[in-house]
Amino acid sequence: MIPALTLEPLSWDDLPEAAVLWADPAVIRWTNIAAPCTEAGAADRLEHLLDCQRGLPFPTVFALREGTAFRGLAGCPPVDTAAGIYGLFYQLLPACWGRGLGLAAAAEALRRLEWLAPALVLADTVAENTASVRILERLGFVRTAVHHRAFCREGRMLDIWDYARRWAGPAETV
Repeated sequence: MIPALTLEPLSWDDLPEAAVLWADPAVIRWTNIAAPCTEAGAADRLEHLLDCQRGLPFPTVFALREGTAFRGLAGCPPVDTAAGIYGLFYQLLPACWGRGLGLAAAAEALRRLEWLAPALVLADTVAENTASVRILERLGFVRTAVHHRAFCREGRMLDIWDYARRWAGPAETV
């Protein structure tokens, strides 16, 4: 059974917990965050996430909570609002991995995106991040491109897989 997960609109109040998330090497391993964030770096990332959704009628990026406990972040920041294109991301604390929270968070972020009537949702993942590959495919995303050796981590060159999902309503997570 998947525990109850709530998504709260991201705010500056989430900075201390987001800073812990983005400072964790395990969390950032498959992300575009090159090194664990300092508090100033986390503040810059948070500002970017808040700024990219300014002017939207609804929030698109959320803090994930299980009860009152912070579990991570998820959302669909705009890529091109005029064209109705959004991105999908989710980042959870390692203690939450393997419990279905990533899938639940991504599905709920997509459900909330419905209010903005997107045309297309994009995502990408490092090919070796099999948990994210499973989540994206289970949510109906289709691989659209492979970027060979486009991601470097710990001296290793890895492939990035691009995914897309044409909007046909919120994702089912059967």
